Amino acid sequence: MTSYFAEVSYFMHNKEKTFSPVLIAMLALLLLVASLSVFSKTTLITQQTPSQTASQTSEQTKLAKDKIREVIKSIGLVLVKNNINGEHLRPRGSAVVVRSDGIIATNYHVVKNDQTGDLYAQIFIELNEEGKKSTLYRLKALIINKERDLALLCVIPENDNDSTSVKLPAVDIETNQVQILDDIVIIGYPEKGGTTVTVNTGMIEGKDLLEEWIKTDARLIRGNSGGAAVNANGKLIGIPTKIVVDSQQIDKDGDGFPDTVQSYGAVGFLRPAYLISNMLAQLDKDKTADNSASKPDKETPNDDPKQIAPVVLVTVQGIILASEDSSEPIAGARIGLIPPENDEVTSQNLLSWGGSNAEGSFELNKSVPPGKYCLKVKAFGFEPYTKIIEINEKQEKILVKLIRSKG
Repeated sequence: MTSYFAEVSYFMHNKEKTFSPVLIAMLALLLLVASLSVFSKTTLITQQTPSQTASQTSEQTKLAKDKIREVIKSIGLVLVKNNINGEHLRPRGSAVVVRSDGIIATNYHVVKNDQTGDLYAQIFIELNEEGKKSTLYRLKALIINKERDLALLCVIPENDNDSTSVKLPAVDIETNQVQILDDIVIIGYPEKGGTTVTVNTGMIEGKDLLEEWIKTDARLIRGNSGGAAVNANGKLIGIPTKIVVDSQQIDKDGDGFPDTVQSYGAVGFLRPAYLISNMLAQLDKDKTADNSASKPDKETPNDDPKQIAPVVLVTVQGIILASEDSSEPIAGARIGLIPPENDEVTSQNLLSWGGSNAEGSFELNKSVPPGKYCLKVKAFGFEPYTKIIEINEKQEKILVKLIRSKG
């Protein structure tokens, strides 16, 4: 093909050459053939690309599925019973191994007796590996977070003198923030699914940063509680905790009394995995202070687990004034709190918000836990205001002074 263009270039730029109509026609034909040849090869390459892409996608999907199959080994069925003669173990929900030395995470409501409000006297986890006999481990509660409905438990070693005898397959915890529309997989032992593991897929459809929820459209069934929500890499991103069903009573015959209930879908709620990481960090801190936590008492396995105190929420109040005149209040200002690592306000990261009245006073609509936040203020005729602030339990009113816009 290069030779075709070389010949054309030579004849077209050789001024001493006399061109005949036949020669010009031949040159045009050669140029057309060369162009068609290039187009044909380009089209061939383009046609091969989707096939290659499909092959790569298929391979990635296979690898992701293999990772999920591996994670299933870390998910177990929780079985409980009280100290009643003749009582059999019964299933209560799911749990996930978060450390290979026998640390288990689940929901608090899975291991709590609803009638007494206490932990079940005997708690077990049954781990299954395909093709092998299931293994039953007795558990001891270590840390309870009632407010977030989470619990950390540990396997009681068969040999009290050997804490290293337990070696379980554990799931890795995702350290990066999850994003809306990320794909997830729910793994657990739902009540209506029998005593075998059930897997279903979905995506993240929302996050509540203040209440610490991840929302998903993935199918959650009673019994999935305490199991695992993992990403495509097989890393733990959340603990399935509750379901909110969108339903409405229907009056079919018009007598004023509902005849049936119509369901329009459901939203599954997950507790973020970083809460488990925080509890593990607390566990390690406690073990440093007291090594007895690593050697649970076999006779009284559920005595006095550590209780994580509920977070005290703070109502954020303040006043907005003009910077050049401290006596001039600014009405109609919009105030919002977002996480400190963010700069722009979005519908996803806006934690609490409000507006100032005629006296310049404001009170945000949602109370927040103590911590560091980014305060954003906007008012007509004034420069936007941004400041990193620290909210504490004895929070005083926040004073904000706005600078007038130069324009």
